[in-house]
Amino acid sequence: MANVMRCTRATKVSIMLVVASGYAFSAITCHTAVIHASPRFSFVTTPTSGQEEYTAYCAGCHGQDGRGKGRSSAYCSVPPADLTQLAQRNNGIYPAEWICEVLRHGTGHAARGQGYMPTWEPLLKSMNGDPPGVTEVRIQSLAAFIRTLQDQPSSAKKQPPAAK
Repeated sequence: MANVMRCTRATKVSIMLVVASGYAFSAITCHTAVIHASPRFSFVTTPTSGQEEYTAYCAGCHGQDGRGKGRSSAYCSVPPADLTQLAQRNNGIYPAEWICEVLRHGTGHAARGQGYMPTWEPLLKSMNGDPPGVTEVRIQSLAAFIRTLQDQPSSAKKQPPAAK
């Protein structure tokens, strides 16, 4: 009888763990679908619209303005990069190919836990079900949009208006 009670207790605990983990997974999935606007659950982004892609995939961590203060940035184990400073940190030249490489292959640092920059190429392929070549168009479009987020150098901000 003791073995039956032990099995029953173990079975109850197992069932409770399965139910609890199922609830947590569904809550995470729903939260992700709403917050990150995953195309599978809400809308499909246009491959040539870097702005749509940025809003759907990047703004949650990097912020709508690209400064690294998105609504999910507090949950990142590594603070999201300030995307507005990329050109300034590269002697005034926007590093478009480097951005594409990070999107294709990651940052070069092993992802350890939640909150690291994901490698977007395989994610974009799987989430959008893209035919060959379309994921590369997405990456190029996203890099082109990030270029528009760049801060202007301080000298460009302080220039007087042109004389008429």
